[in-house]
Amino acid sequence: MKNYLCLSVLVLGFFSANACSESNPGQGFAGEGVSSASGVESTGAGGSDGVAGSSISDNGQIPAKGSSGTRDAMPNTSGNGGTVIGGADDVSTGGGGGLETGGTDGPEIGGTGGLGGTGGVVGRIAPTVRNPKYSSMAPPLGEPLPDATPGQWTWIQIDGAISRDGSPAGFYYKFSATGDKNLMIYLVGGGACQDFFFCNNNPPNKDFSLTAESVLGGIAGLIGPDAEPQDPDFPRWQAGIFKNDPANPVKDWNMVFIPYVTGDVYAGNRPDAIVPGYPAAVAEVKMQFVGKPNMLKFLARIVPTFSDAPIVLLTGSSAGGLGALMNTNEVADSWIDQNKGAHIFVVDDAGPFFTDQYLEVCLQKRYRDYFNLNDTLPQDCTACFNADGGGITAGYLAYIIDKYPEGLLGGLIDSATDEIMELFFSDGLNNCDPNNYPVITYLMYPPGHYSAALEDLIQNHMQRMSSYVWPGTLHQNLFQTASGDRFYQTNGLNMTIAEWLRKLLDGEQVNIGLGGS
Repeated sequence: MKNYLCLSVLVLGFFSANACSESNPGQGFAGEGVSSASGVESTGAGGSDGVAGSSISDNGQIPAKGSSGTRDAMPNTSGNGGTVIGGADDVSTGGGGGLETGGTDGPEIGGTGGLGGTGGVVGRIAPTVRNPKYSSMAPPLGEPLPDATPGQWTWIQIDGAISRDGSPAGFYYKFSATGDKNLMIYLVGGGACQDFFFCNNNPPNKDFSLTAESVLGGIAGLIGPDAEPQDPDFPRWQAGIFKNDPANPVKDWNMVFIPYVTGDVYAGNRPDAIVPGYPAAVAEVKMQFVGKPNMLKFLARIVPTFSDAPIVLLTGSSAGGLGALMNTNEVADSWIDQNKGAHIFVVDDAGPFFTDQYLEVCLQKRYRDYFNLNDTLPQDCTACFNADGGGITAGYLAYIIDKYPEGLLGGLIDSATDEIMELFFSDGLNNCDPNNYPVITYLMYPPGHYSAALEDLIQNHMQRMSSYVWPGTLHQNLFQTASGDRFYQTNGLNMTIAEWLRKLLDGEQVNIGLGGS
């Protein structure tokens, strides 16, 4: 029988993770009994030392060998097996020695020594747990996804899911080609439909994209979104976190790719909405802000398909990054309710939301009203519902930190002066004046305001979360952008995003760049 030793590791004083390593048990060696000339039975020696497994435990210590088996005082009895220290804390006991009988004519073989204890189980972090005072937000589950060729993307349209323009919606999925059980769910970005200007550039369905990394680079898209499909077989999605590269910690994982089609950061529940500011000819255009109902429908199929995933990474870029954060509860609770020990990480790439000091309350209220966020925010998050419409960030982050009290929650990736996010947030200047023209208000956005907001977010509201903030201005970092593949670059810091993510997925909190080391 295998014995398992778990090593409890304290990481940066913020959380405890159970990390272990697994090895084969060592075999004890037989002792020898010696007969007497008169044929009187003699006592066989106990088994020799059990030998520990050869794996190095996760704290870098080599498990010690077992102690010697001891000879029993009486004849015809077994020697005792040794004990083995497999890691820093836990002790595993070897098996008992075999029965020994003395002989009259020659030496007899003593009993087999006890087996050495094994090491621990490698690469296993503590499962995500829910504070029992909070209720589950998991949706009812449906049928698993259809079988598909491993290593290839497959599209599925989900019944009842619709895009902002009313067309059908769904997602792509890919089974691991290596049999890896872990799962990444990626949410594509594309801005927020918060007024006519931004809605006009927002993808209305999966046949359009908005992947701009700078304000200047996005000028060409001011007359509408790019006519580029949100398709993971498109070249930009074969780079970054999707690339089959040894440096990519998720390269062998199962993956789900969800196109951004609802304009509401995957969090709205307001069908047939009308956004003010549209020209009279199209003023009655109805928007389907149904990102949250869509996500629940998607999870109903995704969860039963990958219910045994040891790690679930929920991530996305820009609106998808904010969407990942806003769907933390539904995803985490879905796998917690499976009771199979999954750990859920949420990584927001270039989609931060700031506290009231740095993000105007009027803009937060606009998001609440347009997308009906008060219906989709956790109803037991009392601090999420301020009368003036503000408080979303501070209330929501405090809620998920308390709701999931153990382990690393995830992290944030961004540039210190993200131009695209500054453009969106500048819409709140002048008390959200409806006559704001975002390109003009972007030029009025206070210098240093965005980096100060990030630092406040990281230092005061992201306990048990990692951060990677590089000293630049460009937007989105997990896929191939116009200027390169930042996922594998150091970006002026001492590690790549891929290296940072690997540490996070190993349960290590790392804060580098702004607000960190």
